Amino acid sequence: MKDEITVPIGIRLISYFYIFGAAILIVCMFTNYSEVANHMVVRHGFPVEWKLVVLPAIAALAIAIAYGLHSLSRWGYYLTFVYLLYFGTVSFFLAGRKGTQPFLGNFIWSVFVILYLLWKRRLFFLSKVTE
Repeated sequence: MKDEITVPIGIRLISYFYIFGAAILIVCMFTNYSEVANHMVVRHGFPVEWKLVVLPAIAALAIAIAYGLHSLSRWGYYLTFVYLLYFGTVSFFLAGRKGTQPFLGNFIWSVFVILYLLWKRRLFFLSKVTE
């Protein structure tokens, strides 16, 4: 008999948030690319020259994070953790240099998700199927 591990609602909500964000970025690639790309390079601390690849790259990363979290995979846990450590750190330093909004919100989101993932980390390291 196979026992499936259920995905907690918090992890589902976080993964849905990343799917929604990726969908918005994909729509923006065809509607308002330049303006949105400028905002994304600033919020992620990238050079302005990267704005051509930033929307597809971040959308792909968001889809990978969402899938990894929803499948409770180890790589999804580590990918999310590393991304949020980077994003939270950049947001924290940019909030000090450029003002608090929206960098403070990004920092709070990163801290919240990291703490939640640490609380639920055992789910990512269990066997998915027990026979």
